[in-house]
Amino acid sequence: MLNIAQRLEDTSPILSPDPQISSAVVERAIADGELLIQAGNAVSGVDRIHTALHGYLIAVCDAEGIAYNKDPNMTALFKLLRCHHPKLQNLGTRSNEIEKILISFATILDSLNPIRNKASVAHPNGDLLNEAEALLVINVVRTVLHYLDSKFVPNPS
Repeated sequence: MLNIAQRLEDTSPILSPDPQISSAVVERAIADGELLIQAGNAVSGVDRIHTALHGYLIAVCDAEGIAYNKDPNMTALFKLLRCHHPKLQNLGTRSNEIEKILISFATILDSLNPIRNKASVAHPNGDLLNEAEALLVINVVRTVLHYLDSKFVPNPS
């Protein structure tokens, strides 16, 4: 346990998100994931952070009135937001490079589904992610959540 605690202290994880746009599922998935990560079980947290991001993307689309197909995947939801959410239309300085980063996020989101389904405990998989790779996945998703929520939160009046 001390080795696990030391490894976790030696890493520089991205803080757990506390999205302003949320739902009960998003909040529960984030809380569950944090408990799993703190217990040194990041591979189980991969499923929870995946669910949190998927639920978040649905909540944002619902809040903005952006229509999506029944049972949408994260990549499709993210594309809808990139194309239709007004706050992703003006990316400011270096918008071409920022757009490339967002496209890279889409590629990452596309990779999350097979990771969750085939290398986490979301299903009875024999080959699971190593702890470091599980933390990589979790921290990437946290980064995406932090960025999107900072863009989508209504401006104070």
